[in-house]
Amino acid sequence: MKMNPWTLSVLLLLAGPLGADPYHWYVEYLVPDSFCVVEGSTATIPCSFTHPKVHRGTGVVLPVNRVVWCRNHEYCLDPKANVFNVYDSRKVRADSRFLYLGDLVRNCTLKIIKTVKQDAATYRFRFRTNGEGYTGTKGVIVTVTDGDDVKVRSSVTDHVVKEGGQVTLTCTSNCSFHQLDVHWYRNGHALPETGPALHLSNLTNGDTGNYTCSLDSSGQNTSVPWSLVVLEDEYRFGWHLTVSVVLKVLWAVFLLLLAGLVFAKRSAPGPEHEIFYSEVVG
Repeated sequence: MKMNPWTLSVLLLLAGPLGADPYHWYVEYLVPDSFCVVEGSTATIPCSFTHPKVHRGTGVVLPVNRVVWCRNHEYCLDPKANVFNVYDSRKVRADSRFLYLGDLVRNCTLKIIKTVKQDAATYRFRFRTNGEGYTGTKGVIVTVTDGDDVKVRSSVTDHVVKEGGQVTLTCTSNCSFHQLDVHWYRNGHALPETGPALHLSNLTNGDTGNYTCSLDSSGQNTSVPWSLVVLEDEYRFGWHLTVSVVLKVLWAVFLLLLAGLVFAKRSAPGPEHEIFYSEVVG
């Protein structure tokens, strides 16, 4: 049975590293060893960790009391001022773009909001218990690329679609971005739909416009517009035209008949003329 990669990652995150010894320290990054994101988009690094709940020899409980995410440091240990740390549970950082979505039990997921070029780095996770710590030294390499290569692709080759038809627009990039957060716009106005694909069905003339996609909610770094023109159905248009002509003809006939009746009434002789004519004849 095939399983969606993201679903599998969530299951692994909930179940913990497969085959991990409950007395061993372990960190598992549930993404490829490296991936890239487009500048301005959101990057998520799902992560799971395990550690001895009690000391093997003494049986003393070992709760996790500190978690750290760092970049470009092999062990997330900086003897100076922890300048490599992007998140530290013991400290409050001014940069809120790095959000820890995990806990102190098993989940160590990190989310980076509105990535910038400086976010390109190798990210690692470290956690500590009472007196001991462990770092997932393998880490994850994140690269950040320009949004210039973001494009809109369509399920149809022609930009002209008949009314009542459908089309699917997809926001793509040369970068194999992870957990893409896409916003769609028509003629510069935000649409309620989000996600890599925009499905348009039962098209009407009101759907005509220039469509763009963006990897952030600001709508600044958008793709090149993709133009869509929705034409009215020829049969429906012809039917409306026929009905319109028939109604106009009927109205014209009605007006002619009405005018004829009025003229005939005015031209007919009145009672006085009839009496005068009778007397003369008699």
